[in-house]
Amino acid sequence: MRKISLAVGLALLISGIISEAMYITTSNVAYGNTIASSAYLTFGILCIIIGFIFMLTSAKIPKIRIP
Repeated sequence: MRKISLAVGLALLISGIISEAMYITTSNVAYGNTIASSAYLTFGILCIIIGFIFMLTSAKIPKIRIP
């Protein structure tokens, strides 16, 4: 289950980075302030946040043992 969560997290993180890159490339053109370009920004931010959450859930946290 951890490997699946890690794979989903990485896929979301990469798609968020690509979406942010699409926002940056479309923000300097004449149609830069349209709904489509702000959707790239919103989708990218959400994908990055959810991707990090999935990656954190896949991490194995060791138990702390006090001797």
